[in-house]
Amino acid sequence: MRHSPCIGICKLDDASGYCLGCGRTSTEIGNWISMSEGQRDAVWLTLPDRLSALSVRVRLLPWTRDELINWVGDTIEARRGTWCTGAPGAVAEFPCTSGRTISVALEQDSLIARAPDASFRLRVSDKVRAFAFSDDGPIVLGLPKARAAIRSTSVLTPLGPDSDAIDAAHEGEQLFDYGIGRKNSRFCVRTSDAALLSALSDNAGRHWADVMKAIGMQVLSASPTRVVESAAARLEVFAKIPLPGEQSPPGAHTHFLPGYLESGEEIASSLAPPDYAAPVAIFYPDEMRR
Repeated sequence: MRHSPCIGICKLDDASGYCLGCGRTSTEIGNWISMSEGQRDAVWLTLPDRLSALSVRVRLLPWTRDELINWVGDTIEARRGTWCTGAPGAVAEFPCTSGRTISVALEQDSLIARAPDASFRLRVSDKVRAFAFSDDGPIVLGLPKARAAIRSTSVLTPLGPDSDAIDAAHEGEQLFDYGIGRKNSRFCVRTSDAALLSALSDNAGRHWADVMKAIGMQVLSASPTRVVESAAARLEVFAKIPLPGEQSPPGAHTHFLPGYLESGEEIASSLAPPDYAAPVAIFYPDEMRR
């Protein structure tokens, strides 16, 4: 069954009679439960034009779970853009662009994309929603806030073996939460390097800024796998971390930028979903990267 267009903003525009949140009329809202699927789909088709006329900032897309999975798979297989997860200042990027070697598979409840420099997994439940902000702009995937909360910390924390690794070969490697203190995402490093494991363990319980001062260069030189995840998405980046003065590689990479982390934001304000939802992943069309 297709979900309701409601985004929790329930106020009718005096001039048009359309809801300023979902774009429906009061009659359509009142009759929604009793409508047939065909009638609901017909209403959904009218909403984009109505919402454009109302200059509504964020639009809930009508995709069912299967439609969403198919769309995500197409963005990767057709090399249509870049998938990201994380928070401003601590984000991972998985480019799905021409020339990159990427395989895509459906495994149980997950869609998994693998490239030589990274792996991306998205678990799509029937609670995941897609939000758009313009016709050709980014798409934000979100979950209800109660479902989007993820275990995270505000200090460097050892998490033990990475039992949720995308591939079983990495499950024995040790995972450390860098402690960015966000509700909906976390930035981790994963390694089996003995020297780095010792250094990370010795600095457990410290704020990430203090960790960077103490062993930042050792972390950069060892270049561990970065694991950035939300309640629905996980991105594991294997590419080398650039040293100071070097540029990020052209493929998958991560950003850890202290200046942006100070904001405390879960997502840039221009891409924030409605208040009832929290972000879990973002897709940027290739046109936006050119």
